[in-house]
Amino acid sequence: MYVTLQHDVSGVREADAGELLAAAQRGDAAAQAALFDAHKQRVARQILRMIGDVSSVDDLVQEVFIAAFSALPTFRRDSQLDTWLYTIAANKVRNWWDSRRRREVREHHAARQPKDEPTTPEESLENSERLDRFYVVLGALPHKLREAFVCRALENMSLQETSALLGVPISTVSYRTRRAEQMLCEALGLQEAFG
Repeated sequence: MYVTLQHDVSGVREADAGELLAAAQRGDAAAQAALFDAHKQRVARQILRMIGDVSSVDDLVQEVFIAAFSALPTFRRDSQLDTWLYTIAANKVRNWWDSRRRREVREHHAARQPKDEPTTPEESLENSERLDRFYVVLGALPHKLREAFVCRALENMSLQETSALLGVPISTVSYRTRRAEQMLCEALGLQEAFG
């Protein structure tokens, strides 16, 4: 999943990209394969930044494209294809977080043991545990706050880009991002907000 993404569809002109999309909407398997190849790396990066679990990225990318190709005939082109795919990815990530939380609750209940206890003082293990804890806390945030935070802090998107992507005013993006930072800092025991 670490191949560079080309933002255009295999270097074709915009008109050709439109024809490719139309062919994919008609069910042309080669056109769908070309769309998958053109967009899979970006979707994978977005998912990885949202979940922080490399082992689940490939499965989620597959789920995103299965859902996208199932709904592609109804795609009206009111938005960019990338924006549409991002929305599908965000929904799949929501489902992943919800499923993961339910599984962890079941496992924790079954084990009846405290979770995330460090077993060794090694620095690399501590860093890994901190990162795992961060993603657990991130996953516990309300969906709207988590999406704003991921776009702004992890995807490094501007307020304007995030506003357009999430379909909310800039002030709402700013509030949600700040509130997510506060909640993360409280849950992680940090004094200062993320940069």
